[in-house]
Amino acid sequence: MKSRYIVATSLGVMLLAACSANKQSASHAEGSHETAKAEAPAKEKGNPGRPAPAGSPLAKIQDGMADTDVRRILGEPDSSKSYMTGKQFIPYYYGPDTGRTEYIYKGLGRITLTRNRYSGGLKVIRVDYDPNI
Repeated sequence: MKSRYIVATSLGVMLLAACSANKQSASHAEGSHETAKAEAPAKEKGNPGRPAPAGSPLAKIQDGMADTDVRRILGEPDSSKSYMTGKQFIPYYYGPDTGRTEYIYKGLGRITLTRNRYSGGLKVIRVDYDPNI
């Protein structure tokens, strides 16, 4: 009877030790994931694309600039595409960035603009210099 008690107790202790070690490694992994998640928005903020060289017309484009100013500086884009963001489907969301439009200029790169659902206005949020487009 004593030997069964000792075996059961030792199995219980080993199980608790294994669970504790697994929980610590999981919390460590979550902590590093949370750190990476916290750094991601800072990385995307502003102009995350490759900066255009000083002599390029794309270097004149700044964040927050209206689409009419972009077209005045660079002319009409060679192609463009529009798409919705996930904010489009949030009930009672009245903020901006419900849709985006990308202007693609061959030999220069891509400009991403955000669309305000109510005003319909487009503003630059990202400039990607890529002469191979």
